[in-house]
Amino acid sequence: MISLSGRSIVVVGGGSGIGWAAAELAVELGAHVAVADIDPATADLVASLGASAMFVPCDATDPKQVAVLLDRAAERHGGIDGLFITVGGAHLAPVAEVDLAAWNAELAFNLTSAFVVCQAVLPYMARRGGGAIVTTSSGYAIMAGPDRAAYTAAKAGVIALTRTLAATAAPQRIRVNCIAPGPTDTPRFRAMNGGDEGVERVRKAMPLGAIPKPVDCANVALFLLSDASSQVTGQVVHVNGGLLMP
Repeated sequence: MISLSGRSIVVVGGGSGIGWAAAELAVELGAHVAVADIDPATADLVASLGASAMFVPCDATDPKQVAVLLDRAAERHGGIDGLFITVGGAHLAPVAEVDLAAWNAELAFNLTSAFVVCQAVLPYMARRGGGAIVTTSSGYAIMAGPDRAAYTAAKAGVIALTRTLAATAAPQRIRVNCIAPGPTDTPRFRAMNGGDEGVERVRKAMPLGAIPKPVDCANVALFLLSDASSQVTGQVVHVNGGLLMP
C-alpha cells in the first residue's frame, strides 16, 4: 500500500465525488488534508474526517480565495507537499446555442481553475524542496463530445497545461500529472444518464464490466501524489474501465 504519512495534501473540489473520495483516502493513508470546495456544506463532511483534516471554502477561479486556502493549509500543516485539483463539469448544449458568456464560464470553471491553483501552489512546494500535483481532465479531452464544446476544449487544455507545468517545475523536483476519468458512478452521473436503466446501458458497454467508482479515480490520483510514482511526471492516466484506450 502507498503511504502519505505526514504529508500535507490539498484537495480542491473535495466536497463530493472523486475529490471527496480522495480526501477520505488521503486521511486513511496518513496525510494531513486541507479540503477546499465552493459548497460550505462540505465543512460538515470534513469534520467527520477528524483532526487530520480541515475545510477551507474556496472558489478555485478566484486567486485571492486560492491564496487564503494555501496560506491556511501551509500554516496548519507546516507546508504543502501535494495538490489534487478536481474541479469541473459540463453544461450540455448544441454548439449553435452556446453564447460567449457560457463558453467563458465553462472554460473558467474547468481550465482557469486549474491554472490559478497550480500556479499559486508552486512556490509552496519549491520551499519544501519538491512536491506533486495532480490535475483532472476527462476522456472527452481526446474524443468528440457532442453538446460539450466548451467542456472538451477546456479538458484538452488541462492536459496541455499539465505537461507544460511538468516541464517547467521539474527543476524544483515538482511532479505534475493528470487523471482523465471516463464514466464514474456518482449521483450526478446517474441523473445525467436517466437513473438505473441508463446506468446499466453504460455498464454493459464497459470492457471491464463495471463503471468506475470515485475511489477508483482517487486511488490513481493518490498514487501519483505518493513517492511510489517518484519518476512519473507529465503523464495522463485514463481511468475508464477500458472504455477508451488512447
